[in-house]
Amino acid sequence: MSKPMTTAVSQLDIAPITPAVGAVASGVDLCETLDGATVERIRRAVIEHGVVFFRDQDLTREQYAAFMRNFGELATDPFSTAALSPPSEATTVHDMPTYQQRRATAIWHMDSTLAPAPAAFLALRALRLPESGGGDTCWGSMIAAYETLSEPIRRLIDGLQAEHSAYKTLPLLGGKATGHLQEELRSIHPVVRVHPETGRKALFVNELWTESVVGLSAHESDSLLRMLWRHAESPEFTMRWQWRVNDLALWDNRSFQHYAVQDYHGERVLQKSYVAGERPIGPA
Repeated sequence: MSKPMTTAVSQLDIAPITPAVGAVASGVDLCETLDGATVERIRRAVIEHGVVFFRDQDLTREQYAAFMRNFGELATDPFSTAALSPPSEATTVHDMPTYQQRRATAIWHMDSTLAPAPAAFLALRALRLPESGGGDTCWGSMIAAYETLSEPIRRLIDGLQAEHSAYKTLPLLGGKATGHLQEELRSIHPVVRVHPETGRKALFVNELWTESVVGLSAHESDSLLRMLWRHAESPEFTMRWQWRVNDLALWDNRSFQHYAVQDYHGERVLQKSYVAGERPIGPA
């Protein structure tokens, strides 16, 4: 039976985790229908801190979907063939066992940048966690990563584009059947993305999906991408979250990467949801 939803003005408090990334929200129950001011504060916090964590959120699937609709149109993972059909609740909020996919997610990435319009916001809620511990998730600010590059490198990459595809991802999926995935999907995006709401620049290449830089030789492309990826994972741009059951993380997929640590064995199930995004735009 679905839990009833009520509307209430929350006592929302946002506590940053590090200057570059992450904040913890308290004083809000996501089972309720949130008032407009609270939704706006959460949105601003996600854009400012990249990822916001909510503890002890025992949501039904319907309540989870209702919360995510506050931030835009619900969507399905664009890498999935389910994205070829209109989104349904089962595809916009779905339970995701992670153990068999852990090699593919233990790489810094934004979600599904091989799609023409990757998701804008994503959320994960912890349903079941391994008894032995482990399975933390890290997040990193690609805004901070971009802004700490030298000016000559920023000038270089501001004008470049990169191709994103699944060619590196598919071999990491453990030999599972991948017929439910759009294996041939690929897109070209700017190496530097301008955030559509703030105008700030962020690195928009990631080690899981980015195949090559357009117009460069293989040697030039590989060298540049390796340098950007190693720079982006610097500890000063990142944070690590230790999950508890019913934690919910909401983040901005447009300018923050994440990394799922594969230091666990056994069952780990996270409930995932997507908000549709727009085609990335680079500097003018």
